[in-house]
Amino acid sequence: MSAVVASCLETLQNNGLLNANEARGVDWLLAASSPFAAAVDAAETLHLHIKVEDTDALPVGAFLDAGARLDHRRGGYVKFCFPDGINAIFSHIRIAQEEALHDDGARRPRPYLDHVGVDLREESDAVFAVFEDVVRIGAGFGWGHAAQGGDSPVFCCHVSVARKHWLYPICGTLAGTPIEFAWGALTVHAEKAGCDLRPAPPGVACAPSSGCC
Repeated sequence: MSAVVASCLETLQNNGLLNANEARGVDWLLAASSPFAAAVDAAETLHLHIKVEDTDALPVGAFLDAGARLDHRRGGYVKFCFPDGINAIFSHIRIAQEEALHDDGARRPRPYLDHVGVDLREESDAVFAVFEDVVRIGAGFGWGHAAQGGDSPVFCCHVSVARKHWLYPICGTLAGTPIEFAWGALTVHAEKAGCDLRPAPPGVACAPSSGCC
């Protein structure tokens, strides 16, 4: 997958949506030597969620030229599927608890890679074991962790999955960029929109409410 992934990353870089350091972080996660190689190998897709100023100002033509297709668009949120198994998601809405603490003047300059997602869709014991093991691997690096789901599905826009593990790297090429491991089939809810905000990293203050965006 790495050869075709490189062309997707190159498209994003050439259009100023992904910087060189962020691309190196994605390459590290996808490498055969990555500690998360088992999860990447078991994944149906990978996604890059990029925060932008305005989702209506994206270079859609460049994405289409690279073979991507528009998956869906909602206000402030749009998703493109590239033929190599990479889903590029762009948003200008709040998706994380800690974002509510900053007004527009104090927020991080955009665009930036908000998080990398590993989509484990197969609901088998083997894949679930791989999903659960990422927590142990992250703890070995001293990374923070937060879980979502279990008792109820985790929503993002108009879709949901059963569970998520969030890891918060504090070292390496993805330091400061959360990694999302999502387990379970992707369920579409045509009449629902909104998302369960990403939990703030351990030790980071967050908004009093953790409801949907």
